[in-house]
Amino acid sequence: MVISACQHACPAGIDVPNYVAAIAAGKYEKAVDIIRERNPFPAVCGRICIHPCEYKCRRGELDDPVAIRSLKRFAADYYFDHMEKRMEPFNVTKEQKIAVVGAGPAGLTCAYYLARKGYRTTVFETQSIGGGMLGLTIPEFRLPRKVIQAEIEYIQSCGVDILYNSPIDAQHTVNDLLQEGYCKRMGILGEEEGLNGLYYGLQFLEEVRGGKEKHLKGKVIVLGGGNVAIDTARTALRLGAREVHIFYRRTREEMPAWEKEVEETIDEGVLIHTFWAPKRIIHKKGRITGMEFMRSKTVLDEDGRASLSVDEEENMEVKADNVIISIGQAPDISFLSKDRQLERALWGSLVVDENSLVTNIPGIFAGGDFTTGPSTVIQAIASGRRASLAIDRYLRGEKGRIEIPDEKSSMKEDDGLALDEETTEEKPRIKTRFEDPEERVKDFREVEKGFTEEEAHMEAVRCLRCDLEGEIGENP
Repeated sequence: MVISACQHACPAGIDVPNYVAAIAAGKYEKAVDIIRERNPFPAVCGRICIHPCEYKCRRGELDDPVAIRSLKRFAADYYFDHMEKRMEPFNVTKEQKIAVVGAGPAGLTCAYYLARKGYRTTVFETQSIGGGMLGLTIPEFRLPRKVIQAEIEYIQSCGVDILYNSPIDAQHTVNDLLQEGYCKRMGILGEEEGLNGLYYGLQFLEEVRGGKEKHLKGKVIVLGGGNVAIDTARTALRLGAREVHIFYRRTREEMPAWEKEVEETIDEGVLIHTFWAPKRIIHKKGRITGMEFMRSKTVLDEDGRASLSVDEEENMEVKADNVIISIGQAPDISFLSKDRQLERALWGSLVVDENSLVTNIPGIFAGGDFTTGPSTVIQAIASGRRASLAIDRYLRGEKGRIEIPDEKSSMKEDDGLALDEETTEEKPRIKTRFEDPEERVKDFREVEKGFTEEEAHMEAVRCLRCDLEGEIGENP
């Protein structure tokens, strides 16, 4: 077998063609087992992964790429709905004990693969729930809590111990995010603490996800163009806002948010205004009354590098009852006291050796948002697995760069799927179904619907099995 483009594009290196072929054959548990060779969060990634694999799918040269992410979701959901959810713990074969700080996707992935290697692994988590940013801020309508919990319970059943409400060397919790620099202030005129109607994206999402009752009235302005801004705008609608407007300084194409989420946001009635940069927050007697914006544009220098230019003479005032600043996040390392000797980068992340992921203190490793800043869930998962390999090498006394070659699964499915068919007619991608926009904004129900079993089979057999090139038809 050869490594297909879709597998090579996956940050975690999942053997996409073989698990897709397993789904086509009705072997859903096998499909999940193949995914878990590289990723212990199939149901989560089946919902919120940015799926770089699909952009490299060669089926897209014929008609449409295979819906790889949706197929992953189908297999994982079928597994959790129809099959035994727990398994016997991995055997502990090593003497060393390993502590992992943080039960986010990177930490839990690291712990899972260390447990598979035979280490007794314990995860220390400050919060009362696991999942990190998955569980704290991503809205229920994108990622239901029950999905995260099912994945975590599976990881625990494999022998990973998770100690909740267990901060390491800290007196702070994620409830102190704003004060600890977790949410960034913009530093614009009128941005004052205690303003009625002023919120910060991540803190806002965390409080809503945590069950803190919130009701928004009137008009809401959201500042930002990333996934946090999009999630914030859609959440504001569900909390009673009459209308929601996103203001972004650059073009729609430059918005870092996932395009799929942007389209769903527009479908729900959120208005997006580009080329407007915030100038000042307008308030009266401690209450938000609106914002003033100035016209902005993207300009290129002689080397083709983009920068933002603003025209302070072209202004616009917009009345509003609430303003939500959603411009990003920084890694929360408040659990580390200031007198620790761990080396930090200028922006607060931990400095690690890129080859081994070890910090400046031997025996302490770091990965995920602690080292890169905010990233995607699949990148965090890949980082967690890489950290597990680095720790295992360290404990075995080995040194050198951590290499993770693309490898095919040992659980092969030899069907050629679309290559085996005689027809050359186009078979368009199965369309994803969604809850009706007018109805879904009334509550926090999951917006995207999964494939039926029939739809999953029809979609899976579209795979061209690029990894079998050179093998199909070789044997008489």
